[in-house]
Amino acid sequence: MNLILSIIYLILTFTLTVLCYKYFGKTGLFIWICILIVMANIQTIKISDFFGFSLSLGNIVYAGIFLSTDILNQKYGKKSAETSVKLSFIVMIAFTLLMYIFLYFIPNAYDTSQGSLATIFSIMPRIAIASLLAYFTSQFIDINIFDKLKQKYNKIWLSNNASTIIGQTIDTIIFVSVAFIGTLPFNEVIEIIITMLVIKFVIAIADTPFMYLANSIKKVKEIE
Repeated sequence: MNLILSIIYLILTFTLTVLCYKYFGKTGLFIWICILIVMANIQTIKISDFFGFSLSLGNIVYAGIFLSTDILNQKYGKKSAETSVKLSFIVMIAFTLLMYIFLYFIPNAYDTSQGSLATIFSIMPRIAIASLLAYFTSQFIDINIFDKLKQKYNKIWLSNNASTIIGQTIDTIIFVSVAFIGTLPFNEVIEIIITMLVIKFVIAIADTPFMYLANSIKKVKEIE
């Protein structure tokens, strides 16, 4: 069941990414990336099992960000892709900070939401720092690799897959290392990294048809 749902969820995420580009252009992708980064940080706390391995569900929507920045890079250039990362980085910090402060409001006697909200949004500083550092670093590496490969080879499948796989590798290593080294046995940290990378590589390859679909769209409606 989890596998079927993950495939549907992934296809839907990539489809919505292409539609945001088609109907709202660059601005649509900027907004979509901000939505995805917030969703990924909320969804990352839910763990499901796939073939006996545990996987954070935030990885699925997170892949949509890499597809979005690659579309921006391909259609509008490196600068636009970098701007989207800076904007979403600020949004992620603002969202995390505001929700953390929000939890300190004292609920009344009839409130039933505080416990659930605290479970979701009480993000440990170490996890938050790991997430921010991994995201910012991996995205800029992904963007620069995509741009260099685009300039040298001009092959979408190469630029898209190589940049995403390298970017996701760096993202995973930074996040898991900062978040868990010292709190989990080292061999378990390595196992988490390997499992996440296998899943992310499969997802990275799966976004290639959607990258070609986005690139084939000639008439894009830009928001003025």
